[in-house]
Amino acid sequence: MEKLEEMSVRNIIENKITGKFFQAVEKNNLILFNKRGAKKTLLENFKRIEDARIEKFFPDVLKIIIKERKLTMLFYSGEICHILNEKGEPYLAENFSAEELEKENLIALNDLSGTLINLDANPLESDFQKFALNIASKVLDDTGIILKKNYETPSRMSGDLRAETEEGWKIFFGASVGLEKEALMLKAVLDNKIEKERRKDLEYIDLRIDNKVFYKFMDGTQQETQSTQGEEISPVVEKKDEKKKKK
Repeated sequence: MEKLEEMSVRNIIENKITGKFFQAVEKNNLILFNKRGAKKTLLENFKRIEDARIEKFFPDVLKIIIKERKLTMLFYSGEICHILNEKGEPYLAENFSAEELEKENLIALNDLSGTLINLDANPLESDFQKFALNIASKVLDDTGIILKKNYETPSRMSGDLRAETEEGWKIFFGASVGLEKEALMLKAVLDNKIEKERRKDLEYIDLRIDNKVFYKFMDGTQQETQSTQGEEISPVVEKKDEKKKKK
């Protein structure tokens, strides 16, 4: 077992073989041990367990083989937190201990639309889940920028994802453009158009339109740049927000 504690599983099984049937027959009789019932109990008590196989070796040995689910991310929607496994299947986070989740160090995606999800259906398209899971490592490898683990999407159907950097500014991604292309666009604009000392003044960089990058500084200055291959970035327009004064 990788994440489950052996003692926790052992305690469940030992409860199954402690005591007597009808106050007469000892439960620790290997012949009478109910493998199906024990498996059901394990699956009910440990949501991390995907499957369990129990084998008997007479006269007195039980072998328990556990297959654990691989948890990939936290998904928030409608103020409810779910955990997704590698297949995108959702489980209520309340079924896992806080200590267990803390050890996982999972990314979190918040669906701002608040749409409730069906536990019988995957809330995310597999491509979008893969996209979200790979963003941080791709951005770090290509640009050295570290992303915080809390992402947002206006709607899980939009394909848009917003991430905040450790430097405090945000990056807007679009799954339709593709992570490889967006990483090239991001690297190009950071290398060629935004001096490193000015990053602290950034509000966001928007990569959601193919071959175009929009970025905005905290002072309201906005810039749009264009790229054919995501390699060479040339400025298109620069402007500054101006609020209309009421007479």
